[in-house]
Amino acid sequence: MTSDSNWLHFNSHQPKRKRAELVCLTCHAKKIKCNIQLRKSQGHNDCSNCSTSGRECRIRPSKREKRRKGARHDGEQHITGPTNEDEFLIGNPIGNDNPVDNTVRISNGVDALLAADATFQVASGALERPQQTMPAAVRNIDVPNFHHNPSPQNTFQIQDHSPAQSHKPSTNHTDTTPTQVGDVDSGFLQVYGPENQHDADNQALVAQLEHKYSSQMHPDLEQIFTETYFEYCYTWCPVLEQATLSEDIARSPLLANALALAASHIQPPLLPHEGPEAYYKKARTIFYDDEEADSLTSLKALCLFYWWAPLSPSRVHRHSSWWWTSVIIRHAQQMGIHREPGIEHPNRAALDLSLRRKIWWTAFARERLTALCQSKPIIIDPDDCNIAEPTLLDFGGDARSQRQGEIFIHWVRLCAIIGRIAKFLLQPEKATTSAFPNQLREELVNWVHSLPPRLQLRIDASRTQSFDRDVHQLHLFYLTTIVILHLKRSSGHLPQALPPAILAASCTARILKDILARGNSRFLMAITCWHVGTASIALLQACRIQHLSSFANEDLDILQHTVKQLQTMWASANVIASGIERLRRPESIIALAAQNQNDSSASNNLQSDDAAFRLGAISMANHDDEDNDFDWMRFFPFVTKSTNGIAASLISGREQGTATRGFPSPNNELFHDTLLAQYQDLFDPFTDYAMAFTDIPLHH
Repeated sequence: MTSDSNWLHFNSHQPKRKRAELVCLTCHAKKIKCNIQLRKSQGHNDCSNCSTSGRECRIRPSKREKRRKGARHDGEQHITGPTNEDEFLIGNPIGNDNPVDNTVRISNGVDALLAADATFQVASGALERPQQTMPAAVRNIDVPNFHHNPSPQNTFQIQDHSPAQSHKPSTNHTDTTPTQVGDVDSGFLQVYGPENQHDADNQALVAQLEHKYSSQMHPDLEQIFTETYFEYCYTWCPVLEQATLSEDIARSPLLANALALAASHIQPPLLPHEGPEAYYKKARTIFYDDEEADSLTSLKALCLFYWWAPLSPSRVHRHSSWWWTSVIIRHAQQMGIHREPGIEHPNRAALDLSLRRKIWWTAFARERLTALCQSKPIIIDPDDCNIAEPTLLDFGGDARSQRQGEIFIHWVRLCAIIGRIAKFLLQPEKATTSAFPNQLREELVNWVHSLPPRLQLRIDASRTQSFDRDVHQLHLFYLTTIVILHLKRSSGHLPQALPPAILAASCTARILKDILARGNSRFLMAITCWHVGTASIALLQACRIQHLSSFANEDLDILQHTVKQLQTMWASANVIASGIERLRRPESIIALAAQNQNDSSASNNLQSDDAAFRLGAISMANHDDEDNDFDWMRFFPFVTKSTNGIAASLISGREQGTATRGFPSPNNELFHDTLLAQYQDLFDPFTDYAMAFTDIPLHH
């Protein structure tokens, strides 16, 4: 330890200075003058500082009084009241007529460490002295439950033994804090389990010291933020519970600010509030300063950071969803959440397995999506995990929670498939030499056909009469995956949009049209920018096909309207909006074409007659039909001719045997070069959103 860490040392020979005989806890903690003694003589029960701030005034027991009591009762078996070895207040503080419900208060780091050390010695059996010689506060500390107590700055009161929590296992340090708890101990560190537990308790105790920020929130704002979270966020991030949320945010400034961040960004209240940026800065500071003692609470708060993206991922920074998802995963792995203890494990009953599963699978789904969306390596290895998949038993019993839980479960399953697809596409040596696994295509087909009727996408008619916001969003992830699988690079050129890609892109536009028509798009997550950008690539190509051009331009109009709405929420949308707007200008297309081909090659390669492309058309659908009998329309059980113009055209073409009419051919170099320049221009400044399009052989 360095020489300047003098705060850990105590010199018994330091001169004593006169202290007030009576002070309150708050003034003592803040090291300000307290006049409670004078005001007591005047008939008041609080000091001027507490009275002004409206805070409850709790009297701090005198150390000299504790010493005198300790001397008088040195031989007694049970010593009550705090002693000079620590600054904990347990039960009713001396001189305070207000009852206190088992609240542990900590005044400074030295006392916290000393008390935790003594507690460890008692728990491990290292201290074998008679109980009467042991500090009373140490004997009475209930360490496993300490982190349920509010921080000194907290103004919310906590009611113990809430009926809403009676069915849940109690959470303790074994669950949340130590890093060496689990069913696997490859490094034999569990030999040092007691020492690890002791050190974890010390760190958590210090984290409970005075916070820079308070979790105090206006009751109206708390209610509004809670409603917004359960309306728009819970389906994709079910880490908070309605019955306990008020208590949770009361004792955790980190969670309170994280909830306010997400909710105020999605649906800003008209009441005065600080705004999402201020909430984010406070929550981020609290997290990095390790002020939250409960590790599970920290993970819940970090999951809510997903609804704040002040910068696009075009450069490396520590505000992106990729960063925070990685932090959640690493912390969860350090806590052993990815592995559940066996049925007979002694710690299993103490764990909130449902909460742990929902946190883990939320992070898992986001990580899998980012792997495909931003071409990032996969972090989680399924072989390292034995955590159970989420089930409806992990969600509340009310109809709303069950429905949202059902969507979350199917979303996680889809993201698992997306992760396997991303892993294949991110291995160039395999993707360029091997056929795309038919098994993965079948997994996607099986997923969409396994959805119960209540979760199926209802866009089979020209107008959506049974709109479901969450079901519509669920299918955006599915459709974007279909687009990526059918954007194909050939001979070094960027992608050809094959019929499934164009149909999936048009369905994406239909979903977003339904959302825009209902007047609110602020709930759309940042990843919606990826959905829009990917669908735009396929539709830009469809605009070059004569019989699809008008329909594709209509769908692109919808995507442009959507991305303009997203610009009010997400920085990533600015890049996509600017790119699409530029690429749709006629002069841009002409200029790009002139740079790649002269007029003569253009007249030779770009045929006006759609039939000229039919013989040379490359279609994954054709190869699949010939080699694997794979019908790509199986991807679209929700599509009919009434869905939109592109669907009507492609379905009619399949029925007439001309589904590939007008699609690019290997000889159409002008089209390839133009699309290459357009596509690279669109995504060059947005490198994190570049997708791993590869030369995947179309057949085995």
